[in-house]
Order: sequence, then C-alpha cells, then structure tokens
Amino acid sequence: MSRKGSLLALRDREPALAPKPEAPGKAATIPAAASSKSPSTTTAPSRQGKKAMTGYFSPEMSFAMHMTARKNGMSLQDAMAEAFNDWLRKMGESPVGK
Repeated sequence: MSRKGSLLALRDREPALAPKPEAPGKAATIPAAASSKSPSTTTAPSRQGKKAMTGYFSPEMSFAMHMTARKNGMSLQDAMAEAFNDWLRKMGESPVGK
C-alpha cells in the first residue's frame, strides 16, 4: 500500500527521457551563472559568515520544536540559537548570539 505523494510511488513511474547527446566535435556550453561560483552568488545573504550545525532527533522532538517555535512567532533557527545560548550559560560560558 503506497501513500499518495510518497517516494515509493515514484519508483514505478516511467523514467524521464534522457537529454540528447551533443554532436561529435561540438563542445558543450556552460551558462555563465553555473561556471562562476563565488560565495556571494551561491550563498544566501542570511547564511554568509555562518556555519551549519546539524543533529538527528526523534520525530517527536522535531515536531515539538517546530510547533513551539511557530507558536512563539520564531523560526526554528532562532529557537535553536536561544536554546544553545541557554545551554552555554548553564555551562558557565558567555552566550554568542545567532
């Protein structure tokens, strides 16, 4: 039994048509945006100068964090920053902000 929209439903679909190969001797062109990747064009301004931190949590923890952040008008990232700063204070360290 598969749910509508599940990834398993995609397994039985017909494969997409493959792009036609380039003619022999013809060089493929790369769009300018794809060939020049500078940090300012590939990184969202809100992420510049920041580093990702990830963790794996139970679905219940994820749901609780998302819902509580929304109820309080916060993003999950802001809620996590507040929690990390509280933990730093508990450990005798200075909070560092976002």
